Amino acid sequence: MPDVIISFTTIEFPDQSVMEKAGDVFKTEMVLLADKLRPMGMIRFHSSRMFMPEGKLMFGNWLEYRDMEAYEACDKIWNENAASFGEKYGELFADVKVESYRGQVASDFT
Repeated sequence: MPDVIISFTTIEFPDQSVMEKAGDVFKTEMVLLADKLRPMGMIRFHSSRMFMPEGKLMFGNWLEYRDMEAYEACDKIWNENAASFGEKYGELFADVKVESYRGQVASDFT
C-alpha cells in the first residue's frame, strides 16, 4: 500500500443537545468542505460518533490525503474554513473541545 497522510480529529461535546445541533451543522458544512478538499488531494473523509466508556460525547473525523503536498494544500482550506465556521457557529461551539492528530500510515490490514 502506498503511504497516505492521515489526519484524525476528535470533537468532544459538553452535552447531548450541543452534539445533536453540531451534527446537523456538520451534515451540511462537511459535504461542502469535502467538495473543496477532493480536488486538492483528499482521498477519504469519514466522520463518526464515538462511544467512549467514560460517557464522553464525541465525534471522530478521519481524513486521508494522497501525500504531504495534498495535506498541506488541504490544511490551508481547513484553516480558512475554520474562520468562517467560527463566525457562523461560534456560540454553538464555545464549549466544544477539538483535538487534531496527524501521522503517516505505512500498513493496511484490511
